[in-house]
Amino acid sequence: MRLKKRYYISLAALLVLAGLIFYKYYYVNPYADHNIVQKDLLNSFYSAFRTKDYGSIADLMSNHNPQMVISVRHWYGEVTSFQIKEIRRTSATEKKAVVSVTSRRNNEQHVNTDYLILTKGIDGWKISSYESDLDYKLPG
Repeated sequence: MRLKKRYYISLAALLVLAGLIFYKYYYVNPYADHNIVQKDLLNSFYSAFRTKDYGSIADLMSNHNPQMVISVRHWYGEVTSFQIKEIRRTSATEKKAVVSVTSRRNNEQHVNTDYLILTKGIDGWKISSYESDLDYKLPG
């Protein structure tokens, strides 16, 4: 009887683990088929972000105002790379993205995480919110 109970517990644990792996690799995977449009949007955004092309960034923002990006971008220094970690659906018209950004500032390499909210409107998918965990200190 104990052997049967252990078998069912092990089977249940494996099913839960398989479900979590499926969720991770299907629903939040930025390279999944259902995230292609959002991945392309983020690639365009971070290509412009690296070169400080705020005109292109404005076109990708839902309100066409890149100010929230400009304020943070200044403190990043030289952006050397970025990696889209996940794109998670929160509703039919909204997704949240997590992006890891590597940069050099003060002769040191730093890795920060950006959090973006992407919304689907009449013109397609746009960035409606941008935040970073970048810790910057104002002079003074």
